[in-house]
Amino acid sequence: MTILFCIQSFGQNKYRVSKMDTVHFSLTPARRSIVVNGVFVGLAAHPWSTWVDTLFVKINGFNLELGPFGFIGGIWGTMVGLVGAKDSSGKRMSFFTDYGYDSLDKGYPGYGTYVNGFSISVGGITETFNHGLFINGVAGYCYEIDGLQLSGLVNNTTELNGISIAALANVAKKAKGVQVGLINKCKTGNVLQIGIFNRIGKRVIPFINFSFKRKRNYT
Repeated sequence: MTILFCIQSFGQNKYRVSKMDTVHFSLTPARRSIVVNGVFVGLAAHPWSTWVDTLFVKINGFNLELGPFGFIGGIWGTMVGLVGAKDSSGKRMSFFTDYGYDSLDKGYPGYGTYVNGFSISVGGITETFNHGLFINGVAGYCYEIDGLQLSGLVNNTTELNGISIAALANVAKKAKGVQVGLINKCKTGNVLQIGIFNRIGKRVIPFINFSFKRKRNYT
């Protein structure tokens, strides 16, 4: 935890924020751009109440939240993932198809919510950049995982660097690490998958699947 509290380099704001407060304790959701070096407690780390990405939020420490959108998204995502559904282009996406990796990219934030440290979410943390240890009751829908994330149903992330464990399914667009669940799916990366159904790109292998690509040096 000491190391995690000291992390300051992750998720620096790429945009100029006119006013930003730095505090040691705050309730969520934030209503202003804020850096919390301590404890963040409330409904959700991501300031969903504004419905617009106009805030920069960074947490260095401990996040405790109810995570209602993680619960809603987890149940809905599980239904769509198992049954399947067509998107606006007519392509079918599910946990089993080689499609549907860009769902989070479509809403990629301008400022972003960065959580560095330890997070517990009853429903699940959503729309965040995660660095550390994350425990979600139902689901985690995140732009980035750098560390360990455990969820009761589903993990869905754009980029995984670490370990993703879910009771049902792990989905990542790009993965470098380990996925453990009944269903594991990623588009590309250096990854080890342990589960019943494992997909890396177009390749599907039950029980254990892996892809380790070596970087080539060209002279």
